[in-house]
Amino acid sequence: MKALLWAFCRQMRCFSRIGLIIAIRTQPGLASEGGFVAGPLGGSDLRAALAPPPGTYLLLMPLAGNVADFRDKDGSKSPLGFSGGTVAAGAGLYHVFEDMLAGGRVGLGITGVAGKVCLRISALNRSECRTDVGDTYMEAFWSRPIGELGMRGPAAEDPRRRYIPYGLTLGISLGLVLPTGAYSPESLANAGLNTTVLVPSLAATWISPPWLADGTELSARFFYNIHDRNDTTGYQAGDMVVLDWAVTERVGRFQLGPAGTYATQLREDRQNGKNMGSTEVVSLGGVIAADLPELGMFVAFKALRDIEAQYRLRVDRAILRIGMRF
Repeated sequence: MKALLWAFCRQMRCFSRIGLIIAIRTQPGLASEGGFVAGPLGGSDLRAALAPPPGTYLLLMPLAGNVADFRDKDGSKSPLGFSGGTVAAGAGLYHVFEDMLAGGRVGLGITGVAGKVCLRISALNRSECRTDVGDTYMEAFWSRPIGELGMRGPAAEDPRRRYIPYGLTLGISLGLVLPTGAYSPESLANAGLNTTVLVPSLAATWISPPWLADGTELSARFFYNIHDRNDTTGYQAGDMVVLDWAVTERVGRFQLGPAGTYATQLREDRQNGKNMGSTEVVSLGGVIAADLPELGMFVAFKALRDIEAQYRLRVDRAILRIGMRF
């Protein structure tokens, strides 16, 4: 249910997640093929469980990432000397239906991405840059407000109630990553994973009555990634759990605060009957957003840094999300 925008002072969930961001894969390292988080481009942050009003929405997402290093099994920096980066642009189309289901809003969405990916391994004197399309993400979602659970928000006539859904909202989604991205087992910098990934998720957003400004929002989205086997290489990535979160303050048309991601594999990757290691990563950063109802738009910027990682490229990344309603 992300990647939606609330134009007209409402919402946009968006896609930021690491897998991008960077869609780079590196064959020399263990757990390399399974070391990226599949899911919505840009992941989740503020307004994670909220759904916009019925209608059709366009989402534009320029993004960039920089490879800091590669971390080995114990989290230590690889001596091979990894570096690189990516510049890309994504676009999403979402539709929220008029009809309700079990008291909640239902919608469908699809997102694609294309860009330039570069990777260098200094110790092997090997580097590659590649410009191509990435994998496609599709999802169906459902979102329902639960209520204020005994905590009293602003009075009914307060204008903030027109654009801030105080209380608790829950969301459910079923996503699917399709291997439409460019891929070659000989390539150092691939834009696609060459595997289908099923991505169910649960989300919750709580917006408190005004304390500091117009309301404090706590949002979280829990993903479960189920990877298919890469038939080209015989690589089977282990299932992965991912938690995206954000704690933000609403101040007029603005919303800002810290955001982050935690991802870990539940079992090791396997290839040719051998265990290939498992990935874990902790990312921290922040997000700032602005509703532009006079233009029918929503704009958000998020930056994240991987502060701890194992069997994974450690990446600094940023994404700008621009949403508009047709």
